[in-house]
Formats: sequence, structure tokens, C-alpha cells
Amino acid sequence: MMSEIHTLNAMVTAVNAELTDPQRNQIIHGSQGSAARFHLYHAGLSICSQKVRAVLAEKQLAHTSHELVILNSRGIYSEELTPAENYSPNYVRLRMLAGKELGLQFATKHTGRSSVESEGFDACVVPTLVDLENNKIIVDSMRICDYLDAEFPGPMQLIPSDQVLQKQVMEQVSIIDRFPQPALLYGFHPDDDQRPDFIQHVMSDVYDLKIEALDALIEANSGERELVDAYRSKISKEKAGKVLAHDVDSQYAVRKEAQEAIYTLDKQLAVYANPWICGDTFTLADLVWAINLYRTQWLGLASLWKDLPRVQQYAMRLYHRPSIWNAVITFPSPMPASPHTADIESPQIET
Repeated sequence: MMSEIHTLNAMVTAVNAELTDPQRNQIIHGSQGSAARFHLYHAGLSICSQKVRAVLAEKQLAHTSHELVILNSRGIYSEELTPAENYSPNYVRLRMLAGKELGLQFATKHTGRSSVESEGFDACVVPTLVDLENNKIIVDSMRICDYLDAEFPGPMQLIPSDQVLQKQVMEQVSIIDRFPQPALLYGFHPDDDQRPDFIQHVMSDVYDLKIEALDALIEANSGERELVDAYRSKISKEKAGKVLAHDVDSQYAVRKEAQEAIYTLDKQLAVYANPWICGDTFTLADLVWAINLYRTQWLGLASLWKDLPRVQQYAMRLYHRPSIWNAVITFPSPMPASPHTADIESPQIET
């Protein structure tokens, strides 16, 4: 056990040594300079990271926040490619250790979703949570949210103890886990591409840069078989993603799927006629719907619920939730402005 703790501490130290920007690596909900139990590796724009940040905000849990740069980029004055920080060998090794413990296979396909259940295990993404007290690494956003709620059921429990209510909540969480958000973010819709200009520009060569960076990392780490396998599987996944992003039929299909999910949400809201989707208590179902609806609107697709007043009102209640407003909507970076969310009024909450 002591050797395992030593190994985890050494791995975390190695990852953190590469993350030197103080603005992106700091204690949240705790005192700067203190030792936090949790280390969260995440990104501002990552929808899976947003779910975890919102849970941490709901529970006001102290953690060391490591905001990673997840876009590969070229220098302004040179053609040198800078790999995304979530491709770093030390970070990937950390995630692979957790993947092994869960018995997860590497992802090699892309269906336009982010669920581990449908895509498989990607060793090169965020978020990742390290719990130094329990000597654990958790690598899937839904598993992280479940883990944090079980460890800290107070001051509010996001996954109810009541079995009937718990089943209802997790059914909604499962719907969001399967929602094709990555396909909407990366996809070039043939006749209705409403994504912010920044996103359309970045996505124009995002897959090519990913593959180029991964190829270089394979060459640099050719002697480490497991690391090379992780990078190769990532390349296979990203090649599949590139095809999906530009496939006309796929883009129509994911838009239809998103629309059907919103209609189902409207019906669910009609069943309970309460402030929240599973009754009168805010749960994990509401938290993930909040993030999903905001991302969808941010991408210019609030038209999916333009004729559904229940969904419109529900979305605004969710946006004004302090955890959502602070950990998602107004999170400092790198969530670029979108003309589609500019008119959302600020709630009267402490920031």
C-alpha cells in the first residue's frame, strides 16, 4: 500500500511539474498554499470538465485546479507545433493507471459522444480527479461526480438515497451522457452551422493538428509500448471523428437526435410540474441538464426549444444556479464569447 501511495504521489508531482502557469494552477474553495486532498485536471471549454467543476462548486470542496490547454497550436513566429497539455506523457500515464484499474479498453472509434460506455477509454482527455487521501484516480466525468457525491453527501446530496428517485435521476444523467455534444461542437452542419466564429475557425484543422501532435509523441516515446498504444488509439479515434464532423448525413442525424432529447425533456418536465426535473429538489440530473442546455445554446441551437416554454423557463432557472453560473457560464477561461448567450441576464448571486 505504501508503494502505491508513493507511486501516485510521484506521478502527480511529475504531471504538476509541467504545469507552471499560476493562473491555471491554484487552490479553489480553499486557502492558497494549503495542501488540498483533490487535484482536478480539466479545461474551461470541456463539457465533461464543467460537470465536475459544478459538483465541486455545489459542495464547495477544496481542490487544486489544473486547467489544461487542450488545443494543439502552432507558434505565432514559427511552424513549431505545441502539443495539448492533455497529451503529455506524464498526464497520459496517470490516466492509464486509472484505466487499468477499471479494466477499460482504449477508444478507437468516435460516435460523436463523450461517454466512456459508448466510446471506450481515451487516455488523452480531461477531466481527471486524483484523491490523495484515498489514493485514487478517477477518469470518467460521471464516475467522478458519483464519487464526490458519495464521499461528501452533505450539505446536499445530488444522487438521492431513495431508490425510486435515484433511478429517475440516473436515467436523466444517462440521457445526457449519450447526448451527442461533441458531434455538435466539432461538426460542420451543411446548411445551419450556427457555431461561434471562433469555434468554426478552430475546428477547421483541429483533427489534423491532433494527429500531427500524436504522431510526434509516438516518435518521441517509441520505447514505451503502452504509451504508444494510447497515442495510436487516440489517432484512430480522431480520424473517425474527422469523418463524422464533415459527414452530411451524420450531421443531420445528430441534430435530430438532439431535438428528440429536448422533446423528451419537455415531457419529463410536464410530468412533475416542479422546479426541477425529478421533483422539488435539485439533483445531479438538473446539474448535467444545465450544462447540456447551456452548451447547446452557446452553439446557437436554442432553436431546439424555441416552442417549448417549459424548457425555456427550466434552462433559465438552471443558468442562474450559483454553481452553474460560476463554474460554467462565467468560468474565466477559455470559454469564448458566443453571440447566442450574450443576452442571458446575470443572476443576483455572490461570485
